[in-house]
Amino acid sequence: MILRTLITSLLIAMLAIPAVSIAGGHIQTWPAKPDIQLDPNLRSEVTGTVLVTGANRGIGLQLATNYAKRGWTVIATARKPKKATELNALAAQYPNVSVEYMDLTDHKGIDKLAKKLDGVPIDVLLNNAAMLGDPAAQDYGSFDFEVMQRIYEVNTVGTMKMSEAFFENVRISDQKKIVAITSLQGSIAGARDPLIPFYKMSKTALNMGMKNISRRVKNKNITVALISPGAVDTQMMNSALDYAGFKGGFLITPQESAEAVINIIDQYDFDLSGTFMSHRGDVIPW
Repeated sequence: MILRTLITSLLIAMLAIPAVSIAGGHIQTWPAKPDIQLDPNLRSEVTGTVLVTGANRGIGLQLATNYAKRGWTVIATARKPKKATELNALAAQYPNVSVEYMDLTDHKGIDKLAKKLDGVPIDVLLNNAAMLGDPAAQDYGSFDFEVMQRIYEVNTVGTMKMSEAFFENVRISDQKKIVAITSLQGSIAGARDPLIPFYKMSKTALNMGMKNISRRVKNKNITVALISPGAVDTQMMNSALDYAGFKGGFLITPQESAEAVINIIDQYDFDLSGTFMSHRGDVIPW
């Protein structure tokens, strides 16, 4: 029986069968999903409640802005709410926007906000907050492991904590979506250069974590989406490009990214849960 299982496993590896289950000596296979292509320009009129982390600037601010303009109830979070000038201006303009404190490394603070929002349905839990870290501290030969730990605490652990703390809010909502804004840099298949390894590793780990969460919450009809926002003209992106000596003429604006990401989220249904997708609506290889 053991030999049979080993031979079966070898055959599966050689043939690269995408999805296989071995039970009781029987092999069950599921064909790979056909090519998936969502439309980043297809706008929905659906509304609901969204919680956006890291909403004080960049992509997060634009996501909060676009959702507010679409008529959503927006719970926008920031590490320093009092200093989030543009976000506070948005909240002053739109009564459907509220600003809350959120530091992804402050787990007690996360629990405090979750308690405050107890019983509030959150249709889309949009985990956007992230940090790049000093690129120089990520150069092989001079690794700064304190920087590595900080990046993991924010990009990976913090998002996992959020997904657990606000699970019940998502569960009682109509749309039931947990979204992680991840990165093409988290694709092992897409790795091309040796730069910013801590950031890349944190996003790869996040992808695996969210993939596992998608399996755990499947019986609750919750959709878990992993979306790369593209190469966006933000302070974080430009910091990485400057260090690498690249010019950013190929970057898209936060507005372009946010609009596409929201449209993808709207189309991202339960059957796609756990799929790693780009802002263009195509699947990114792991």
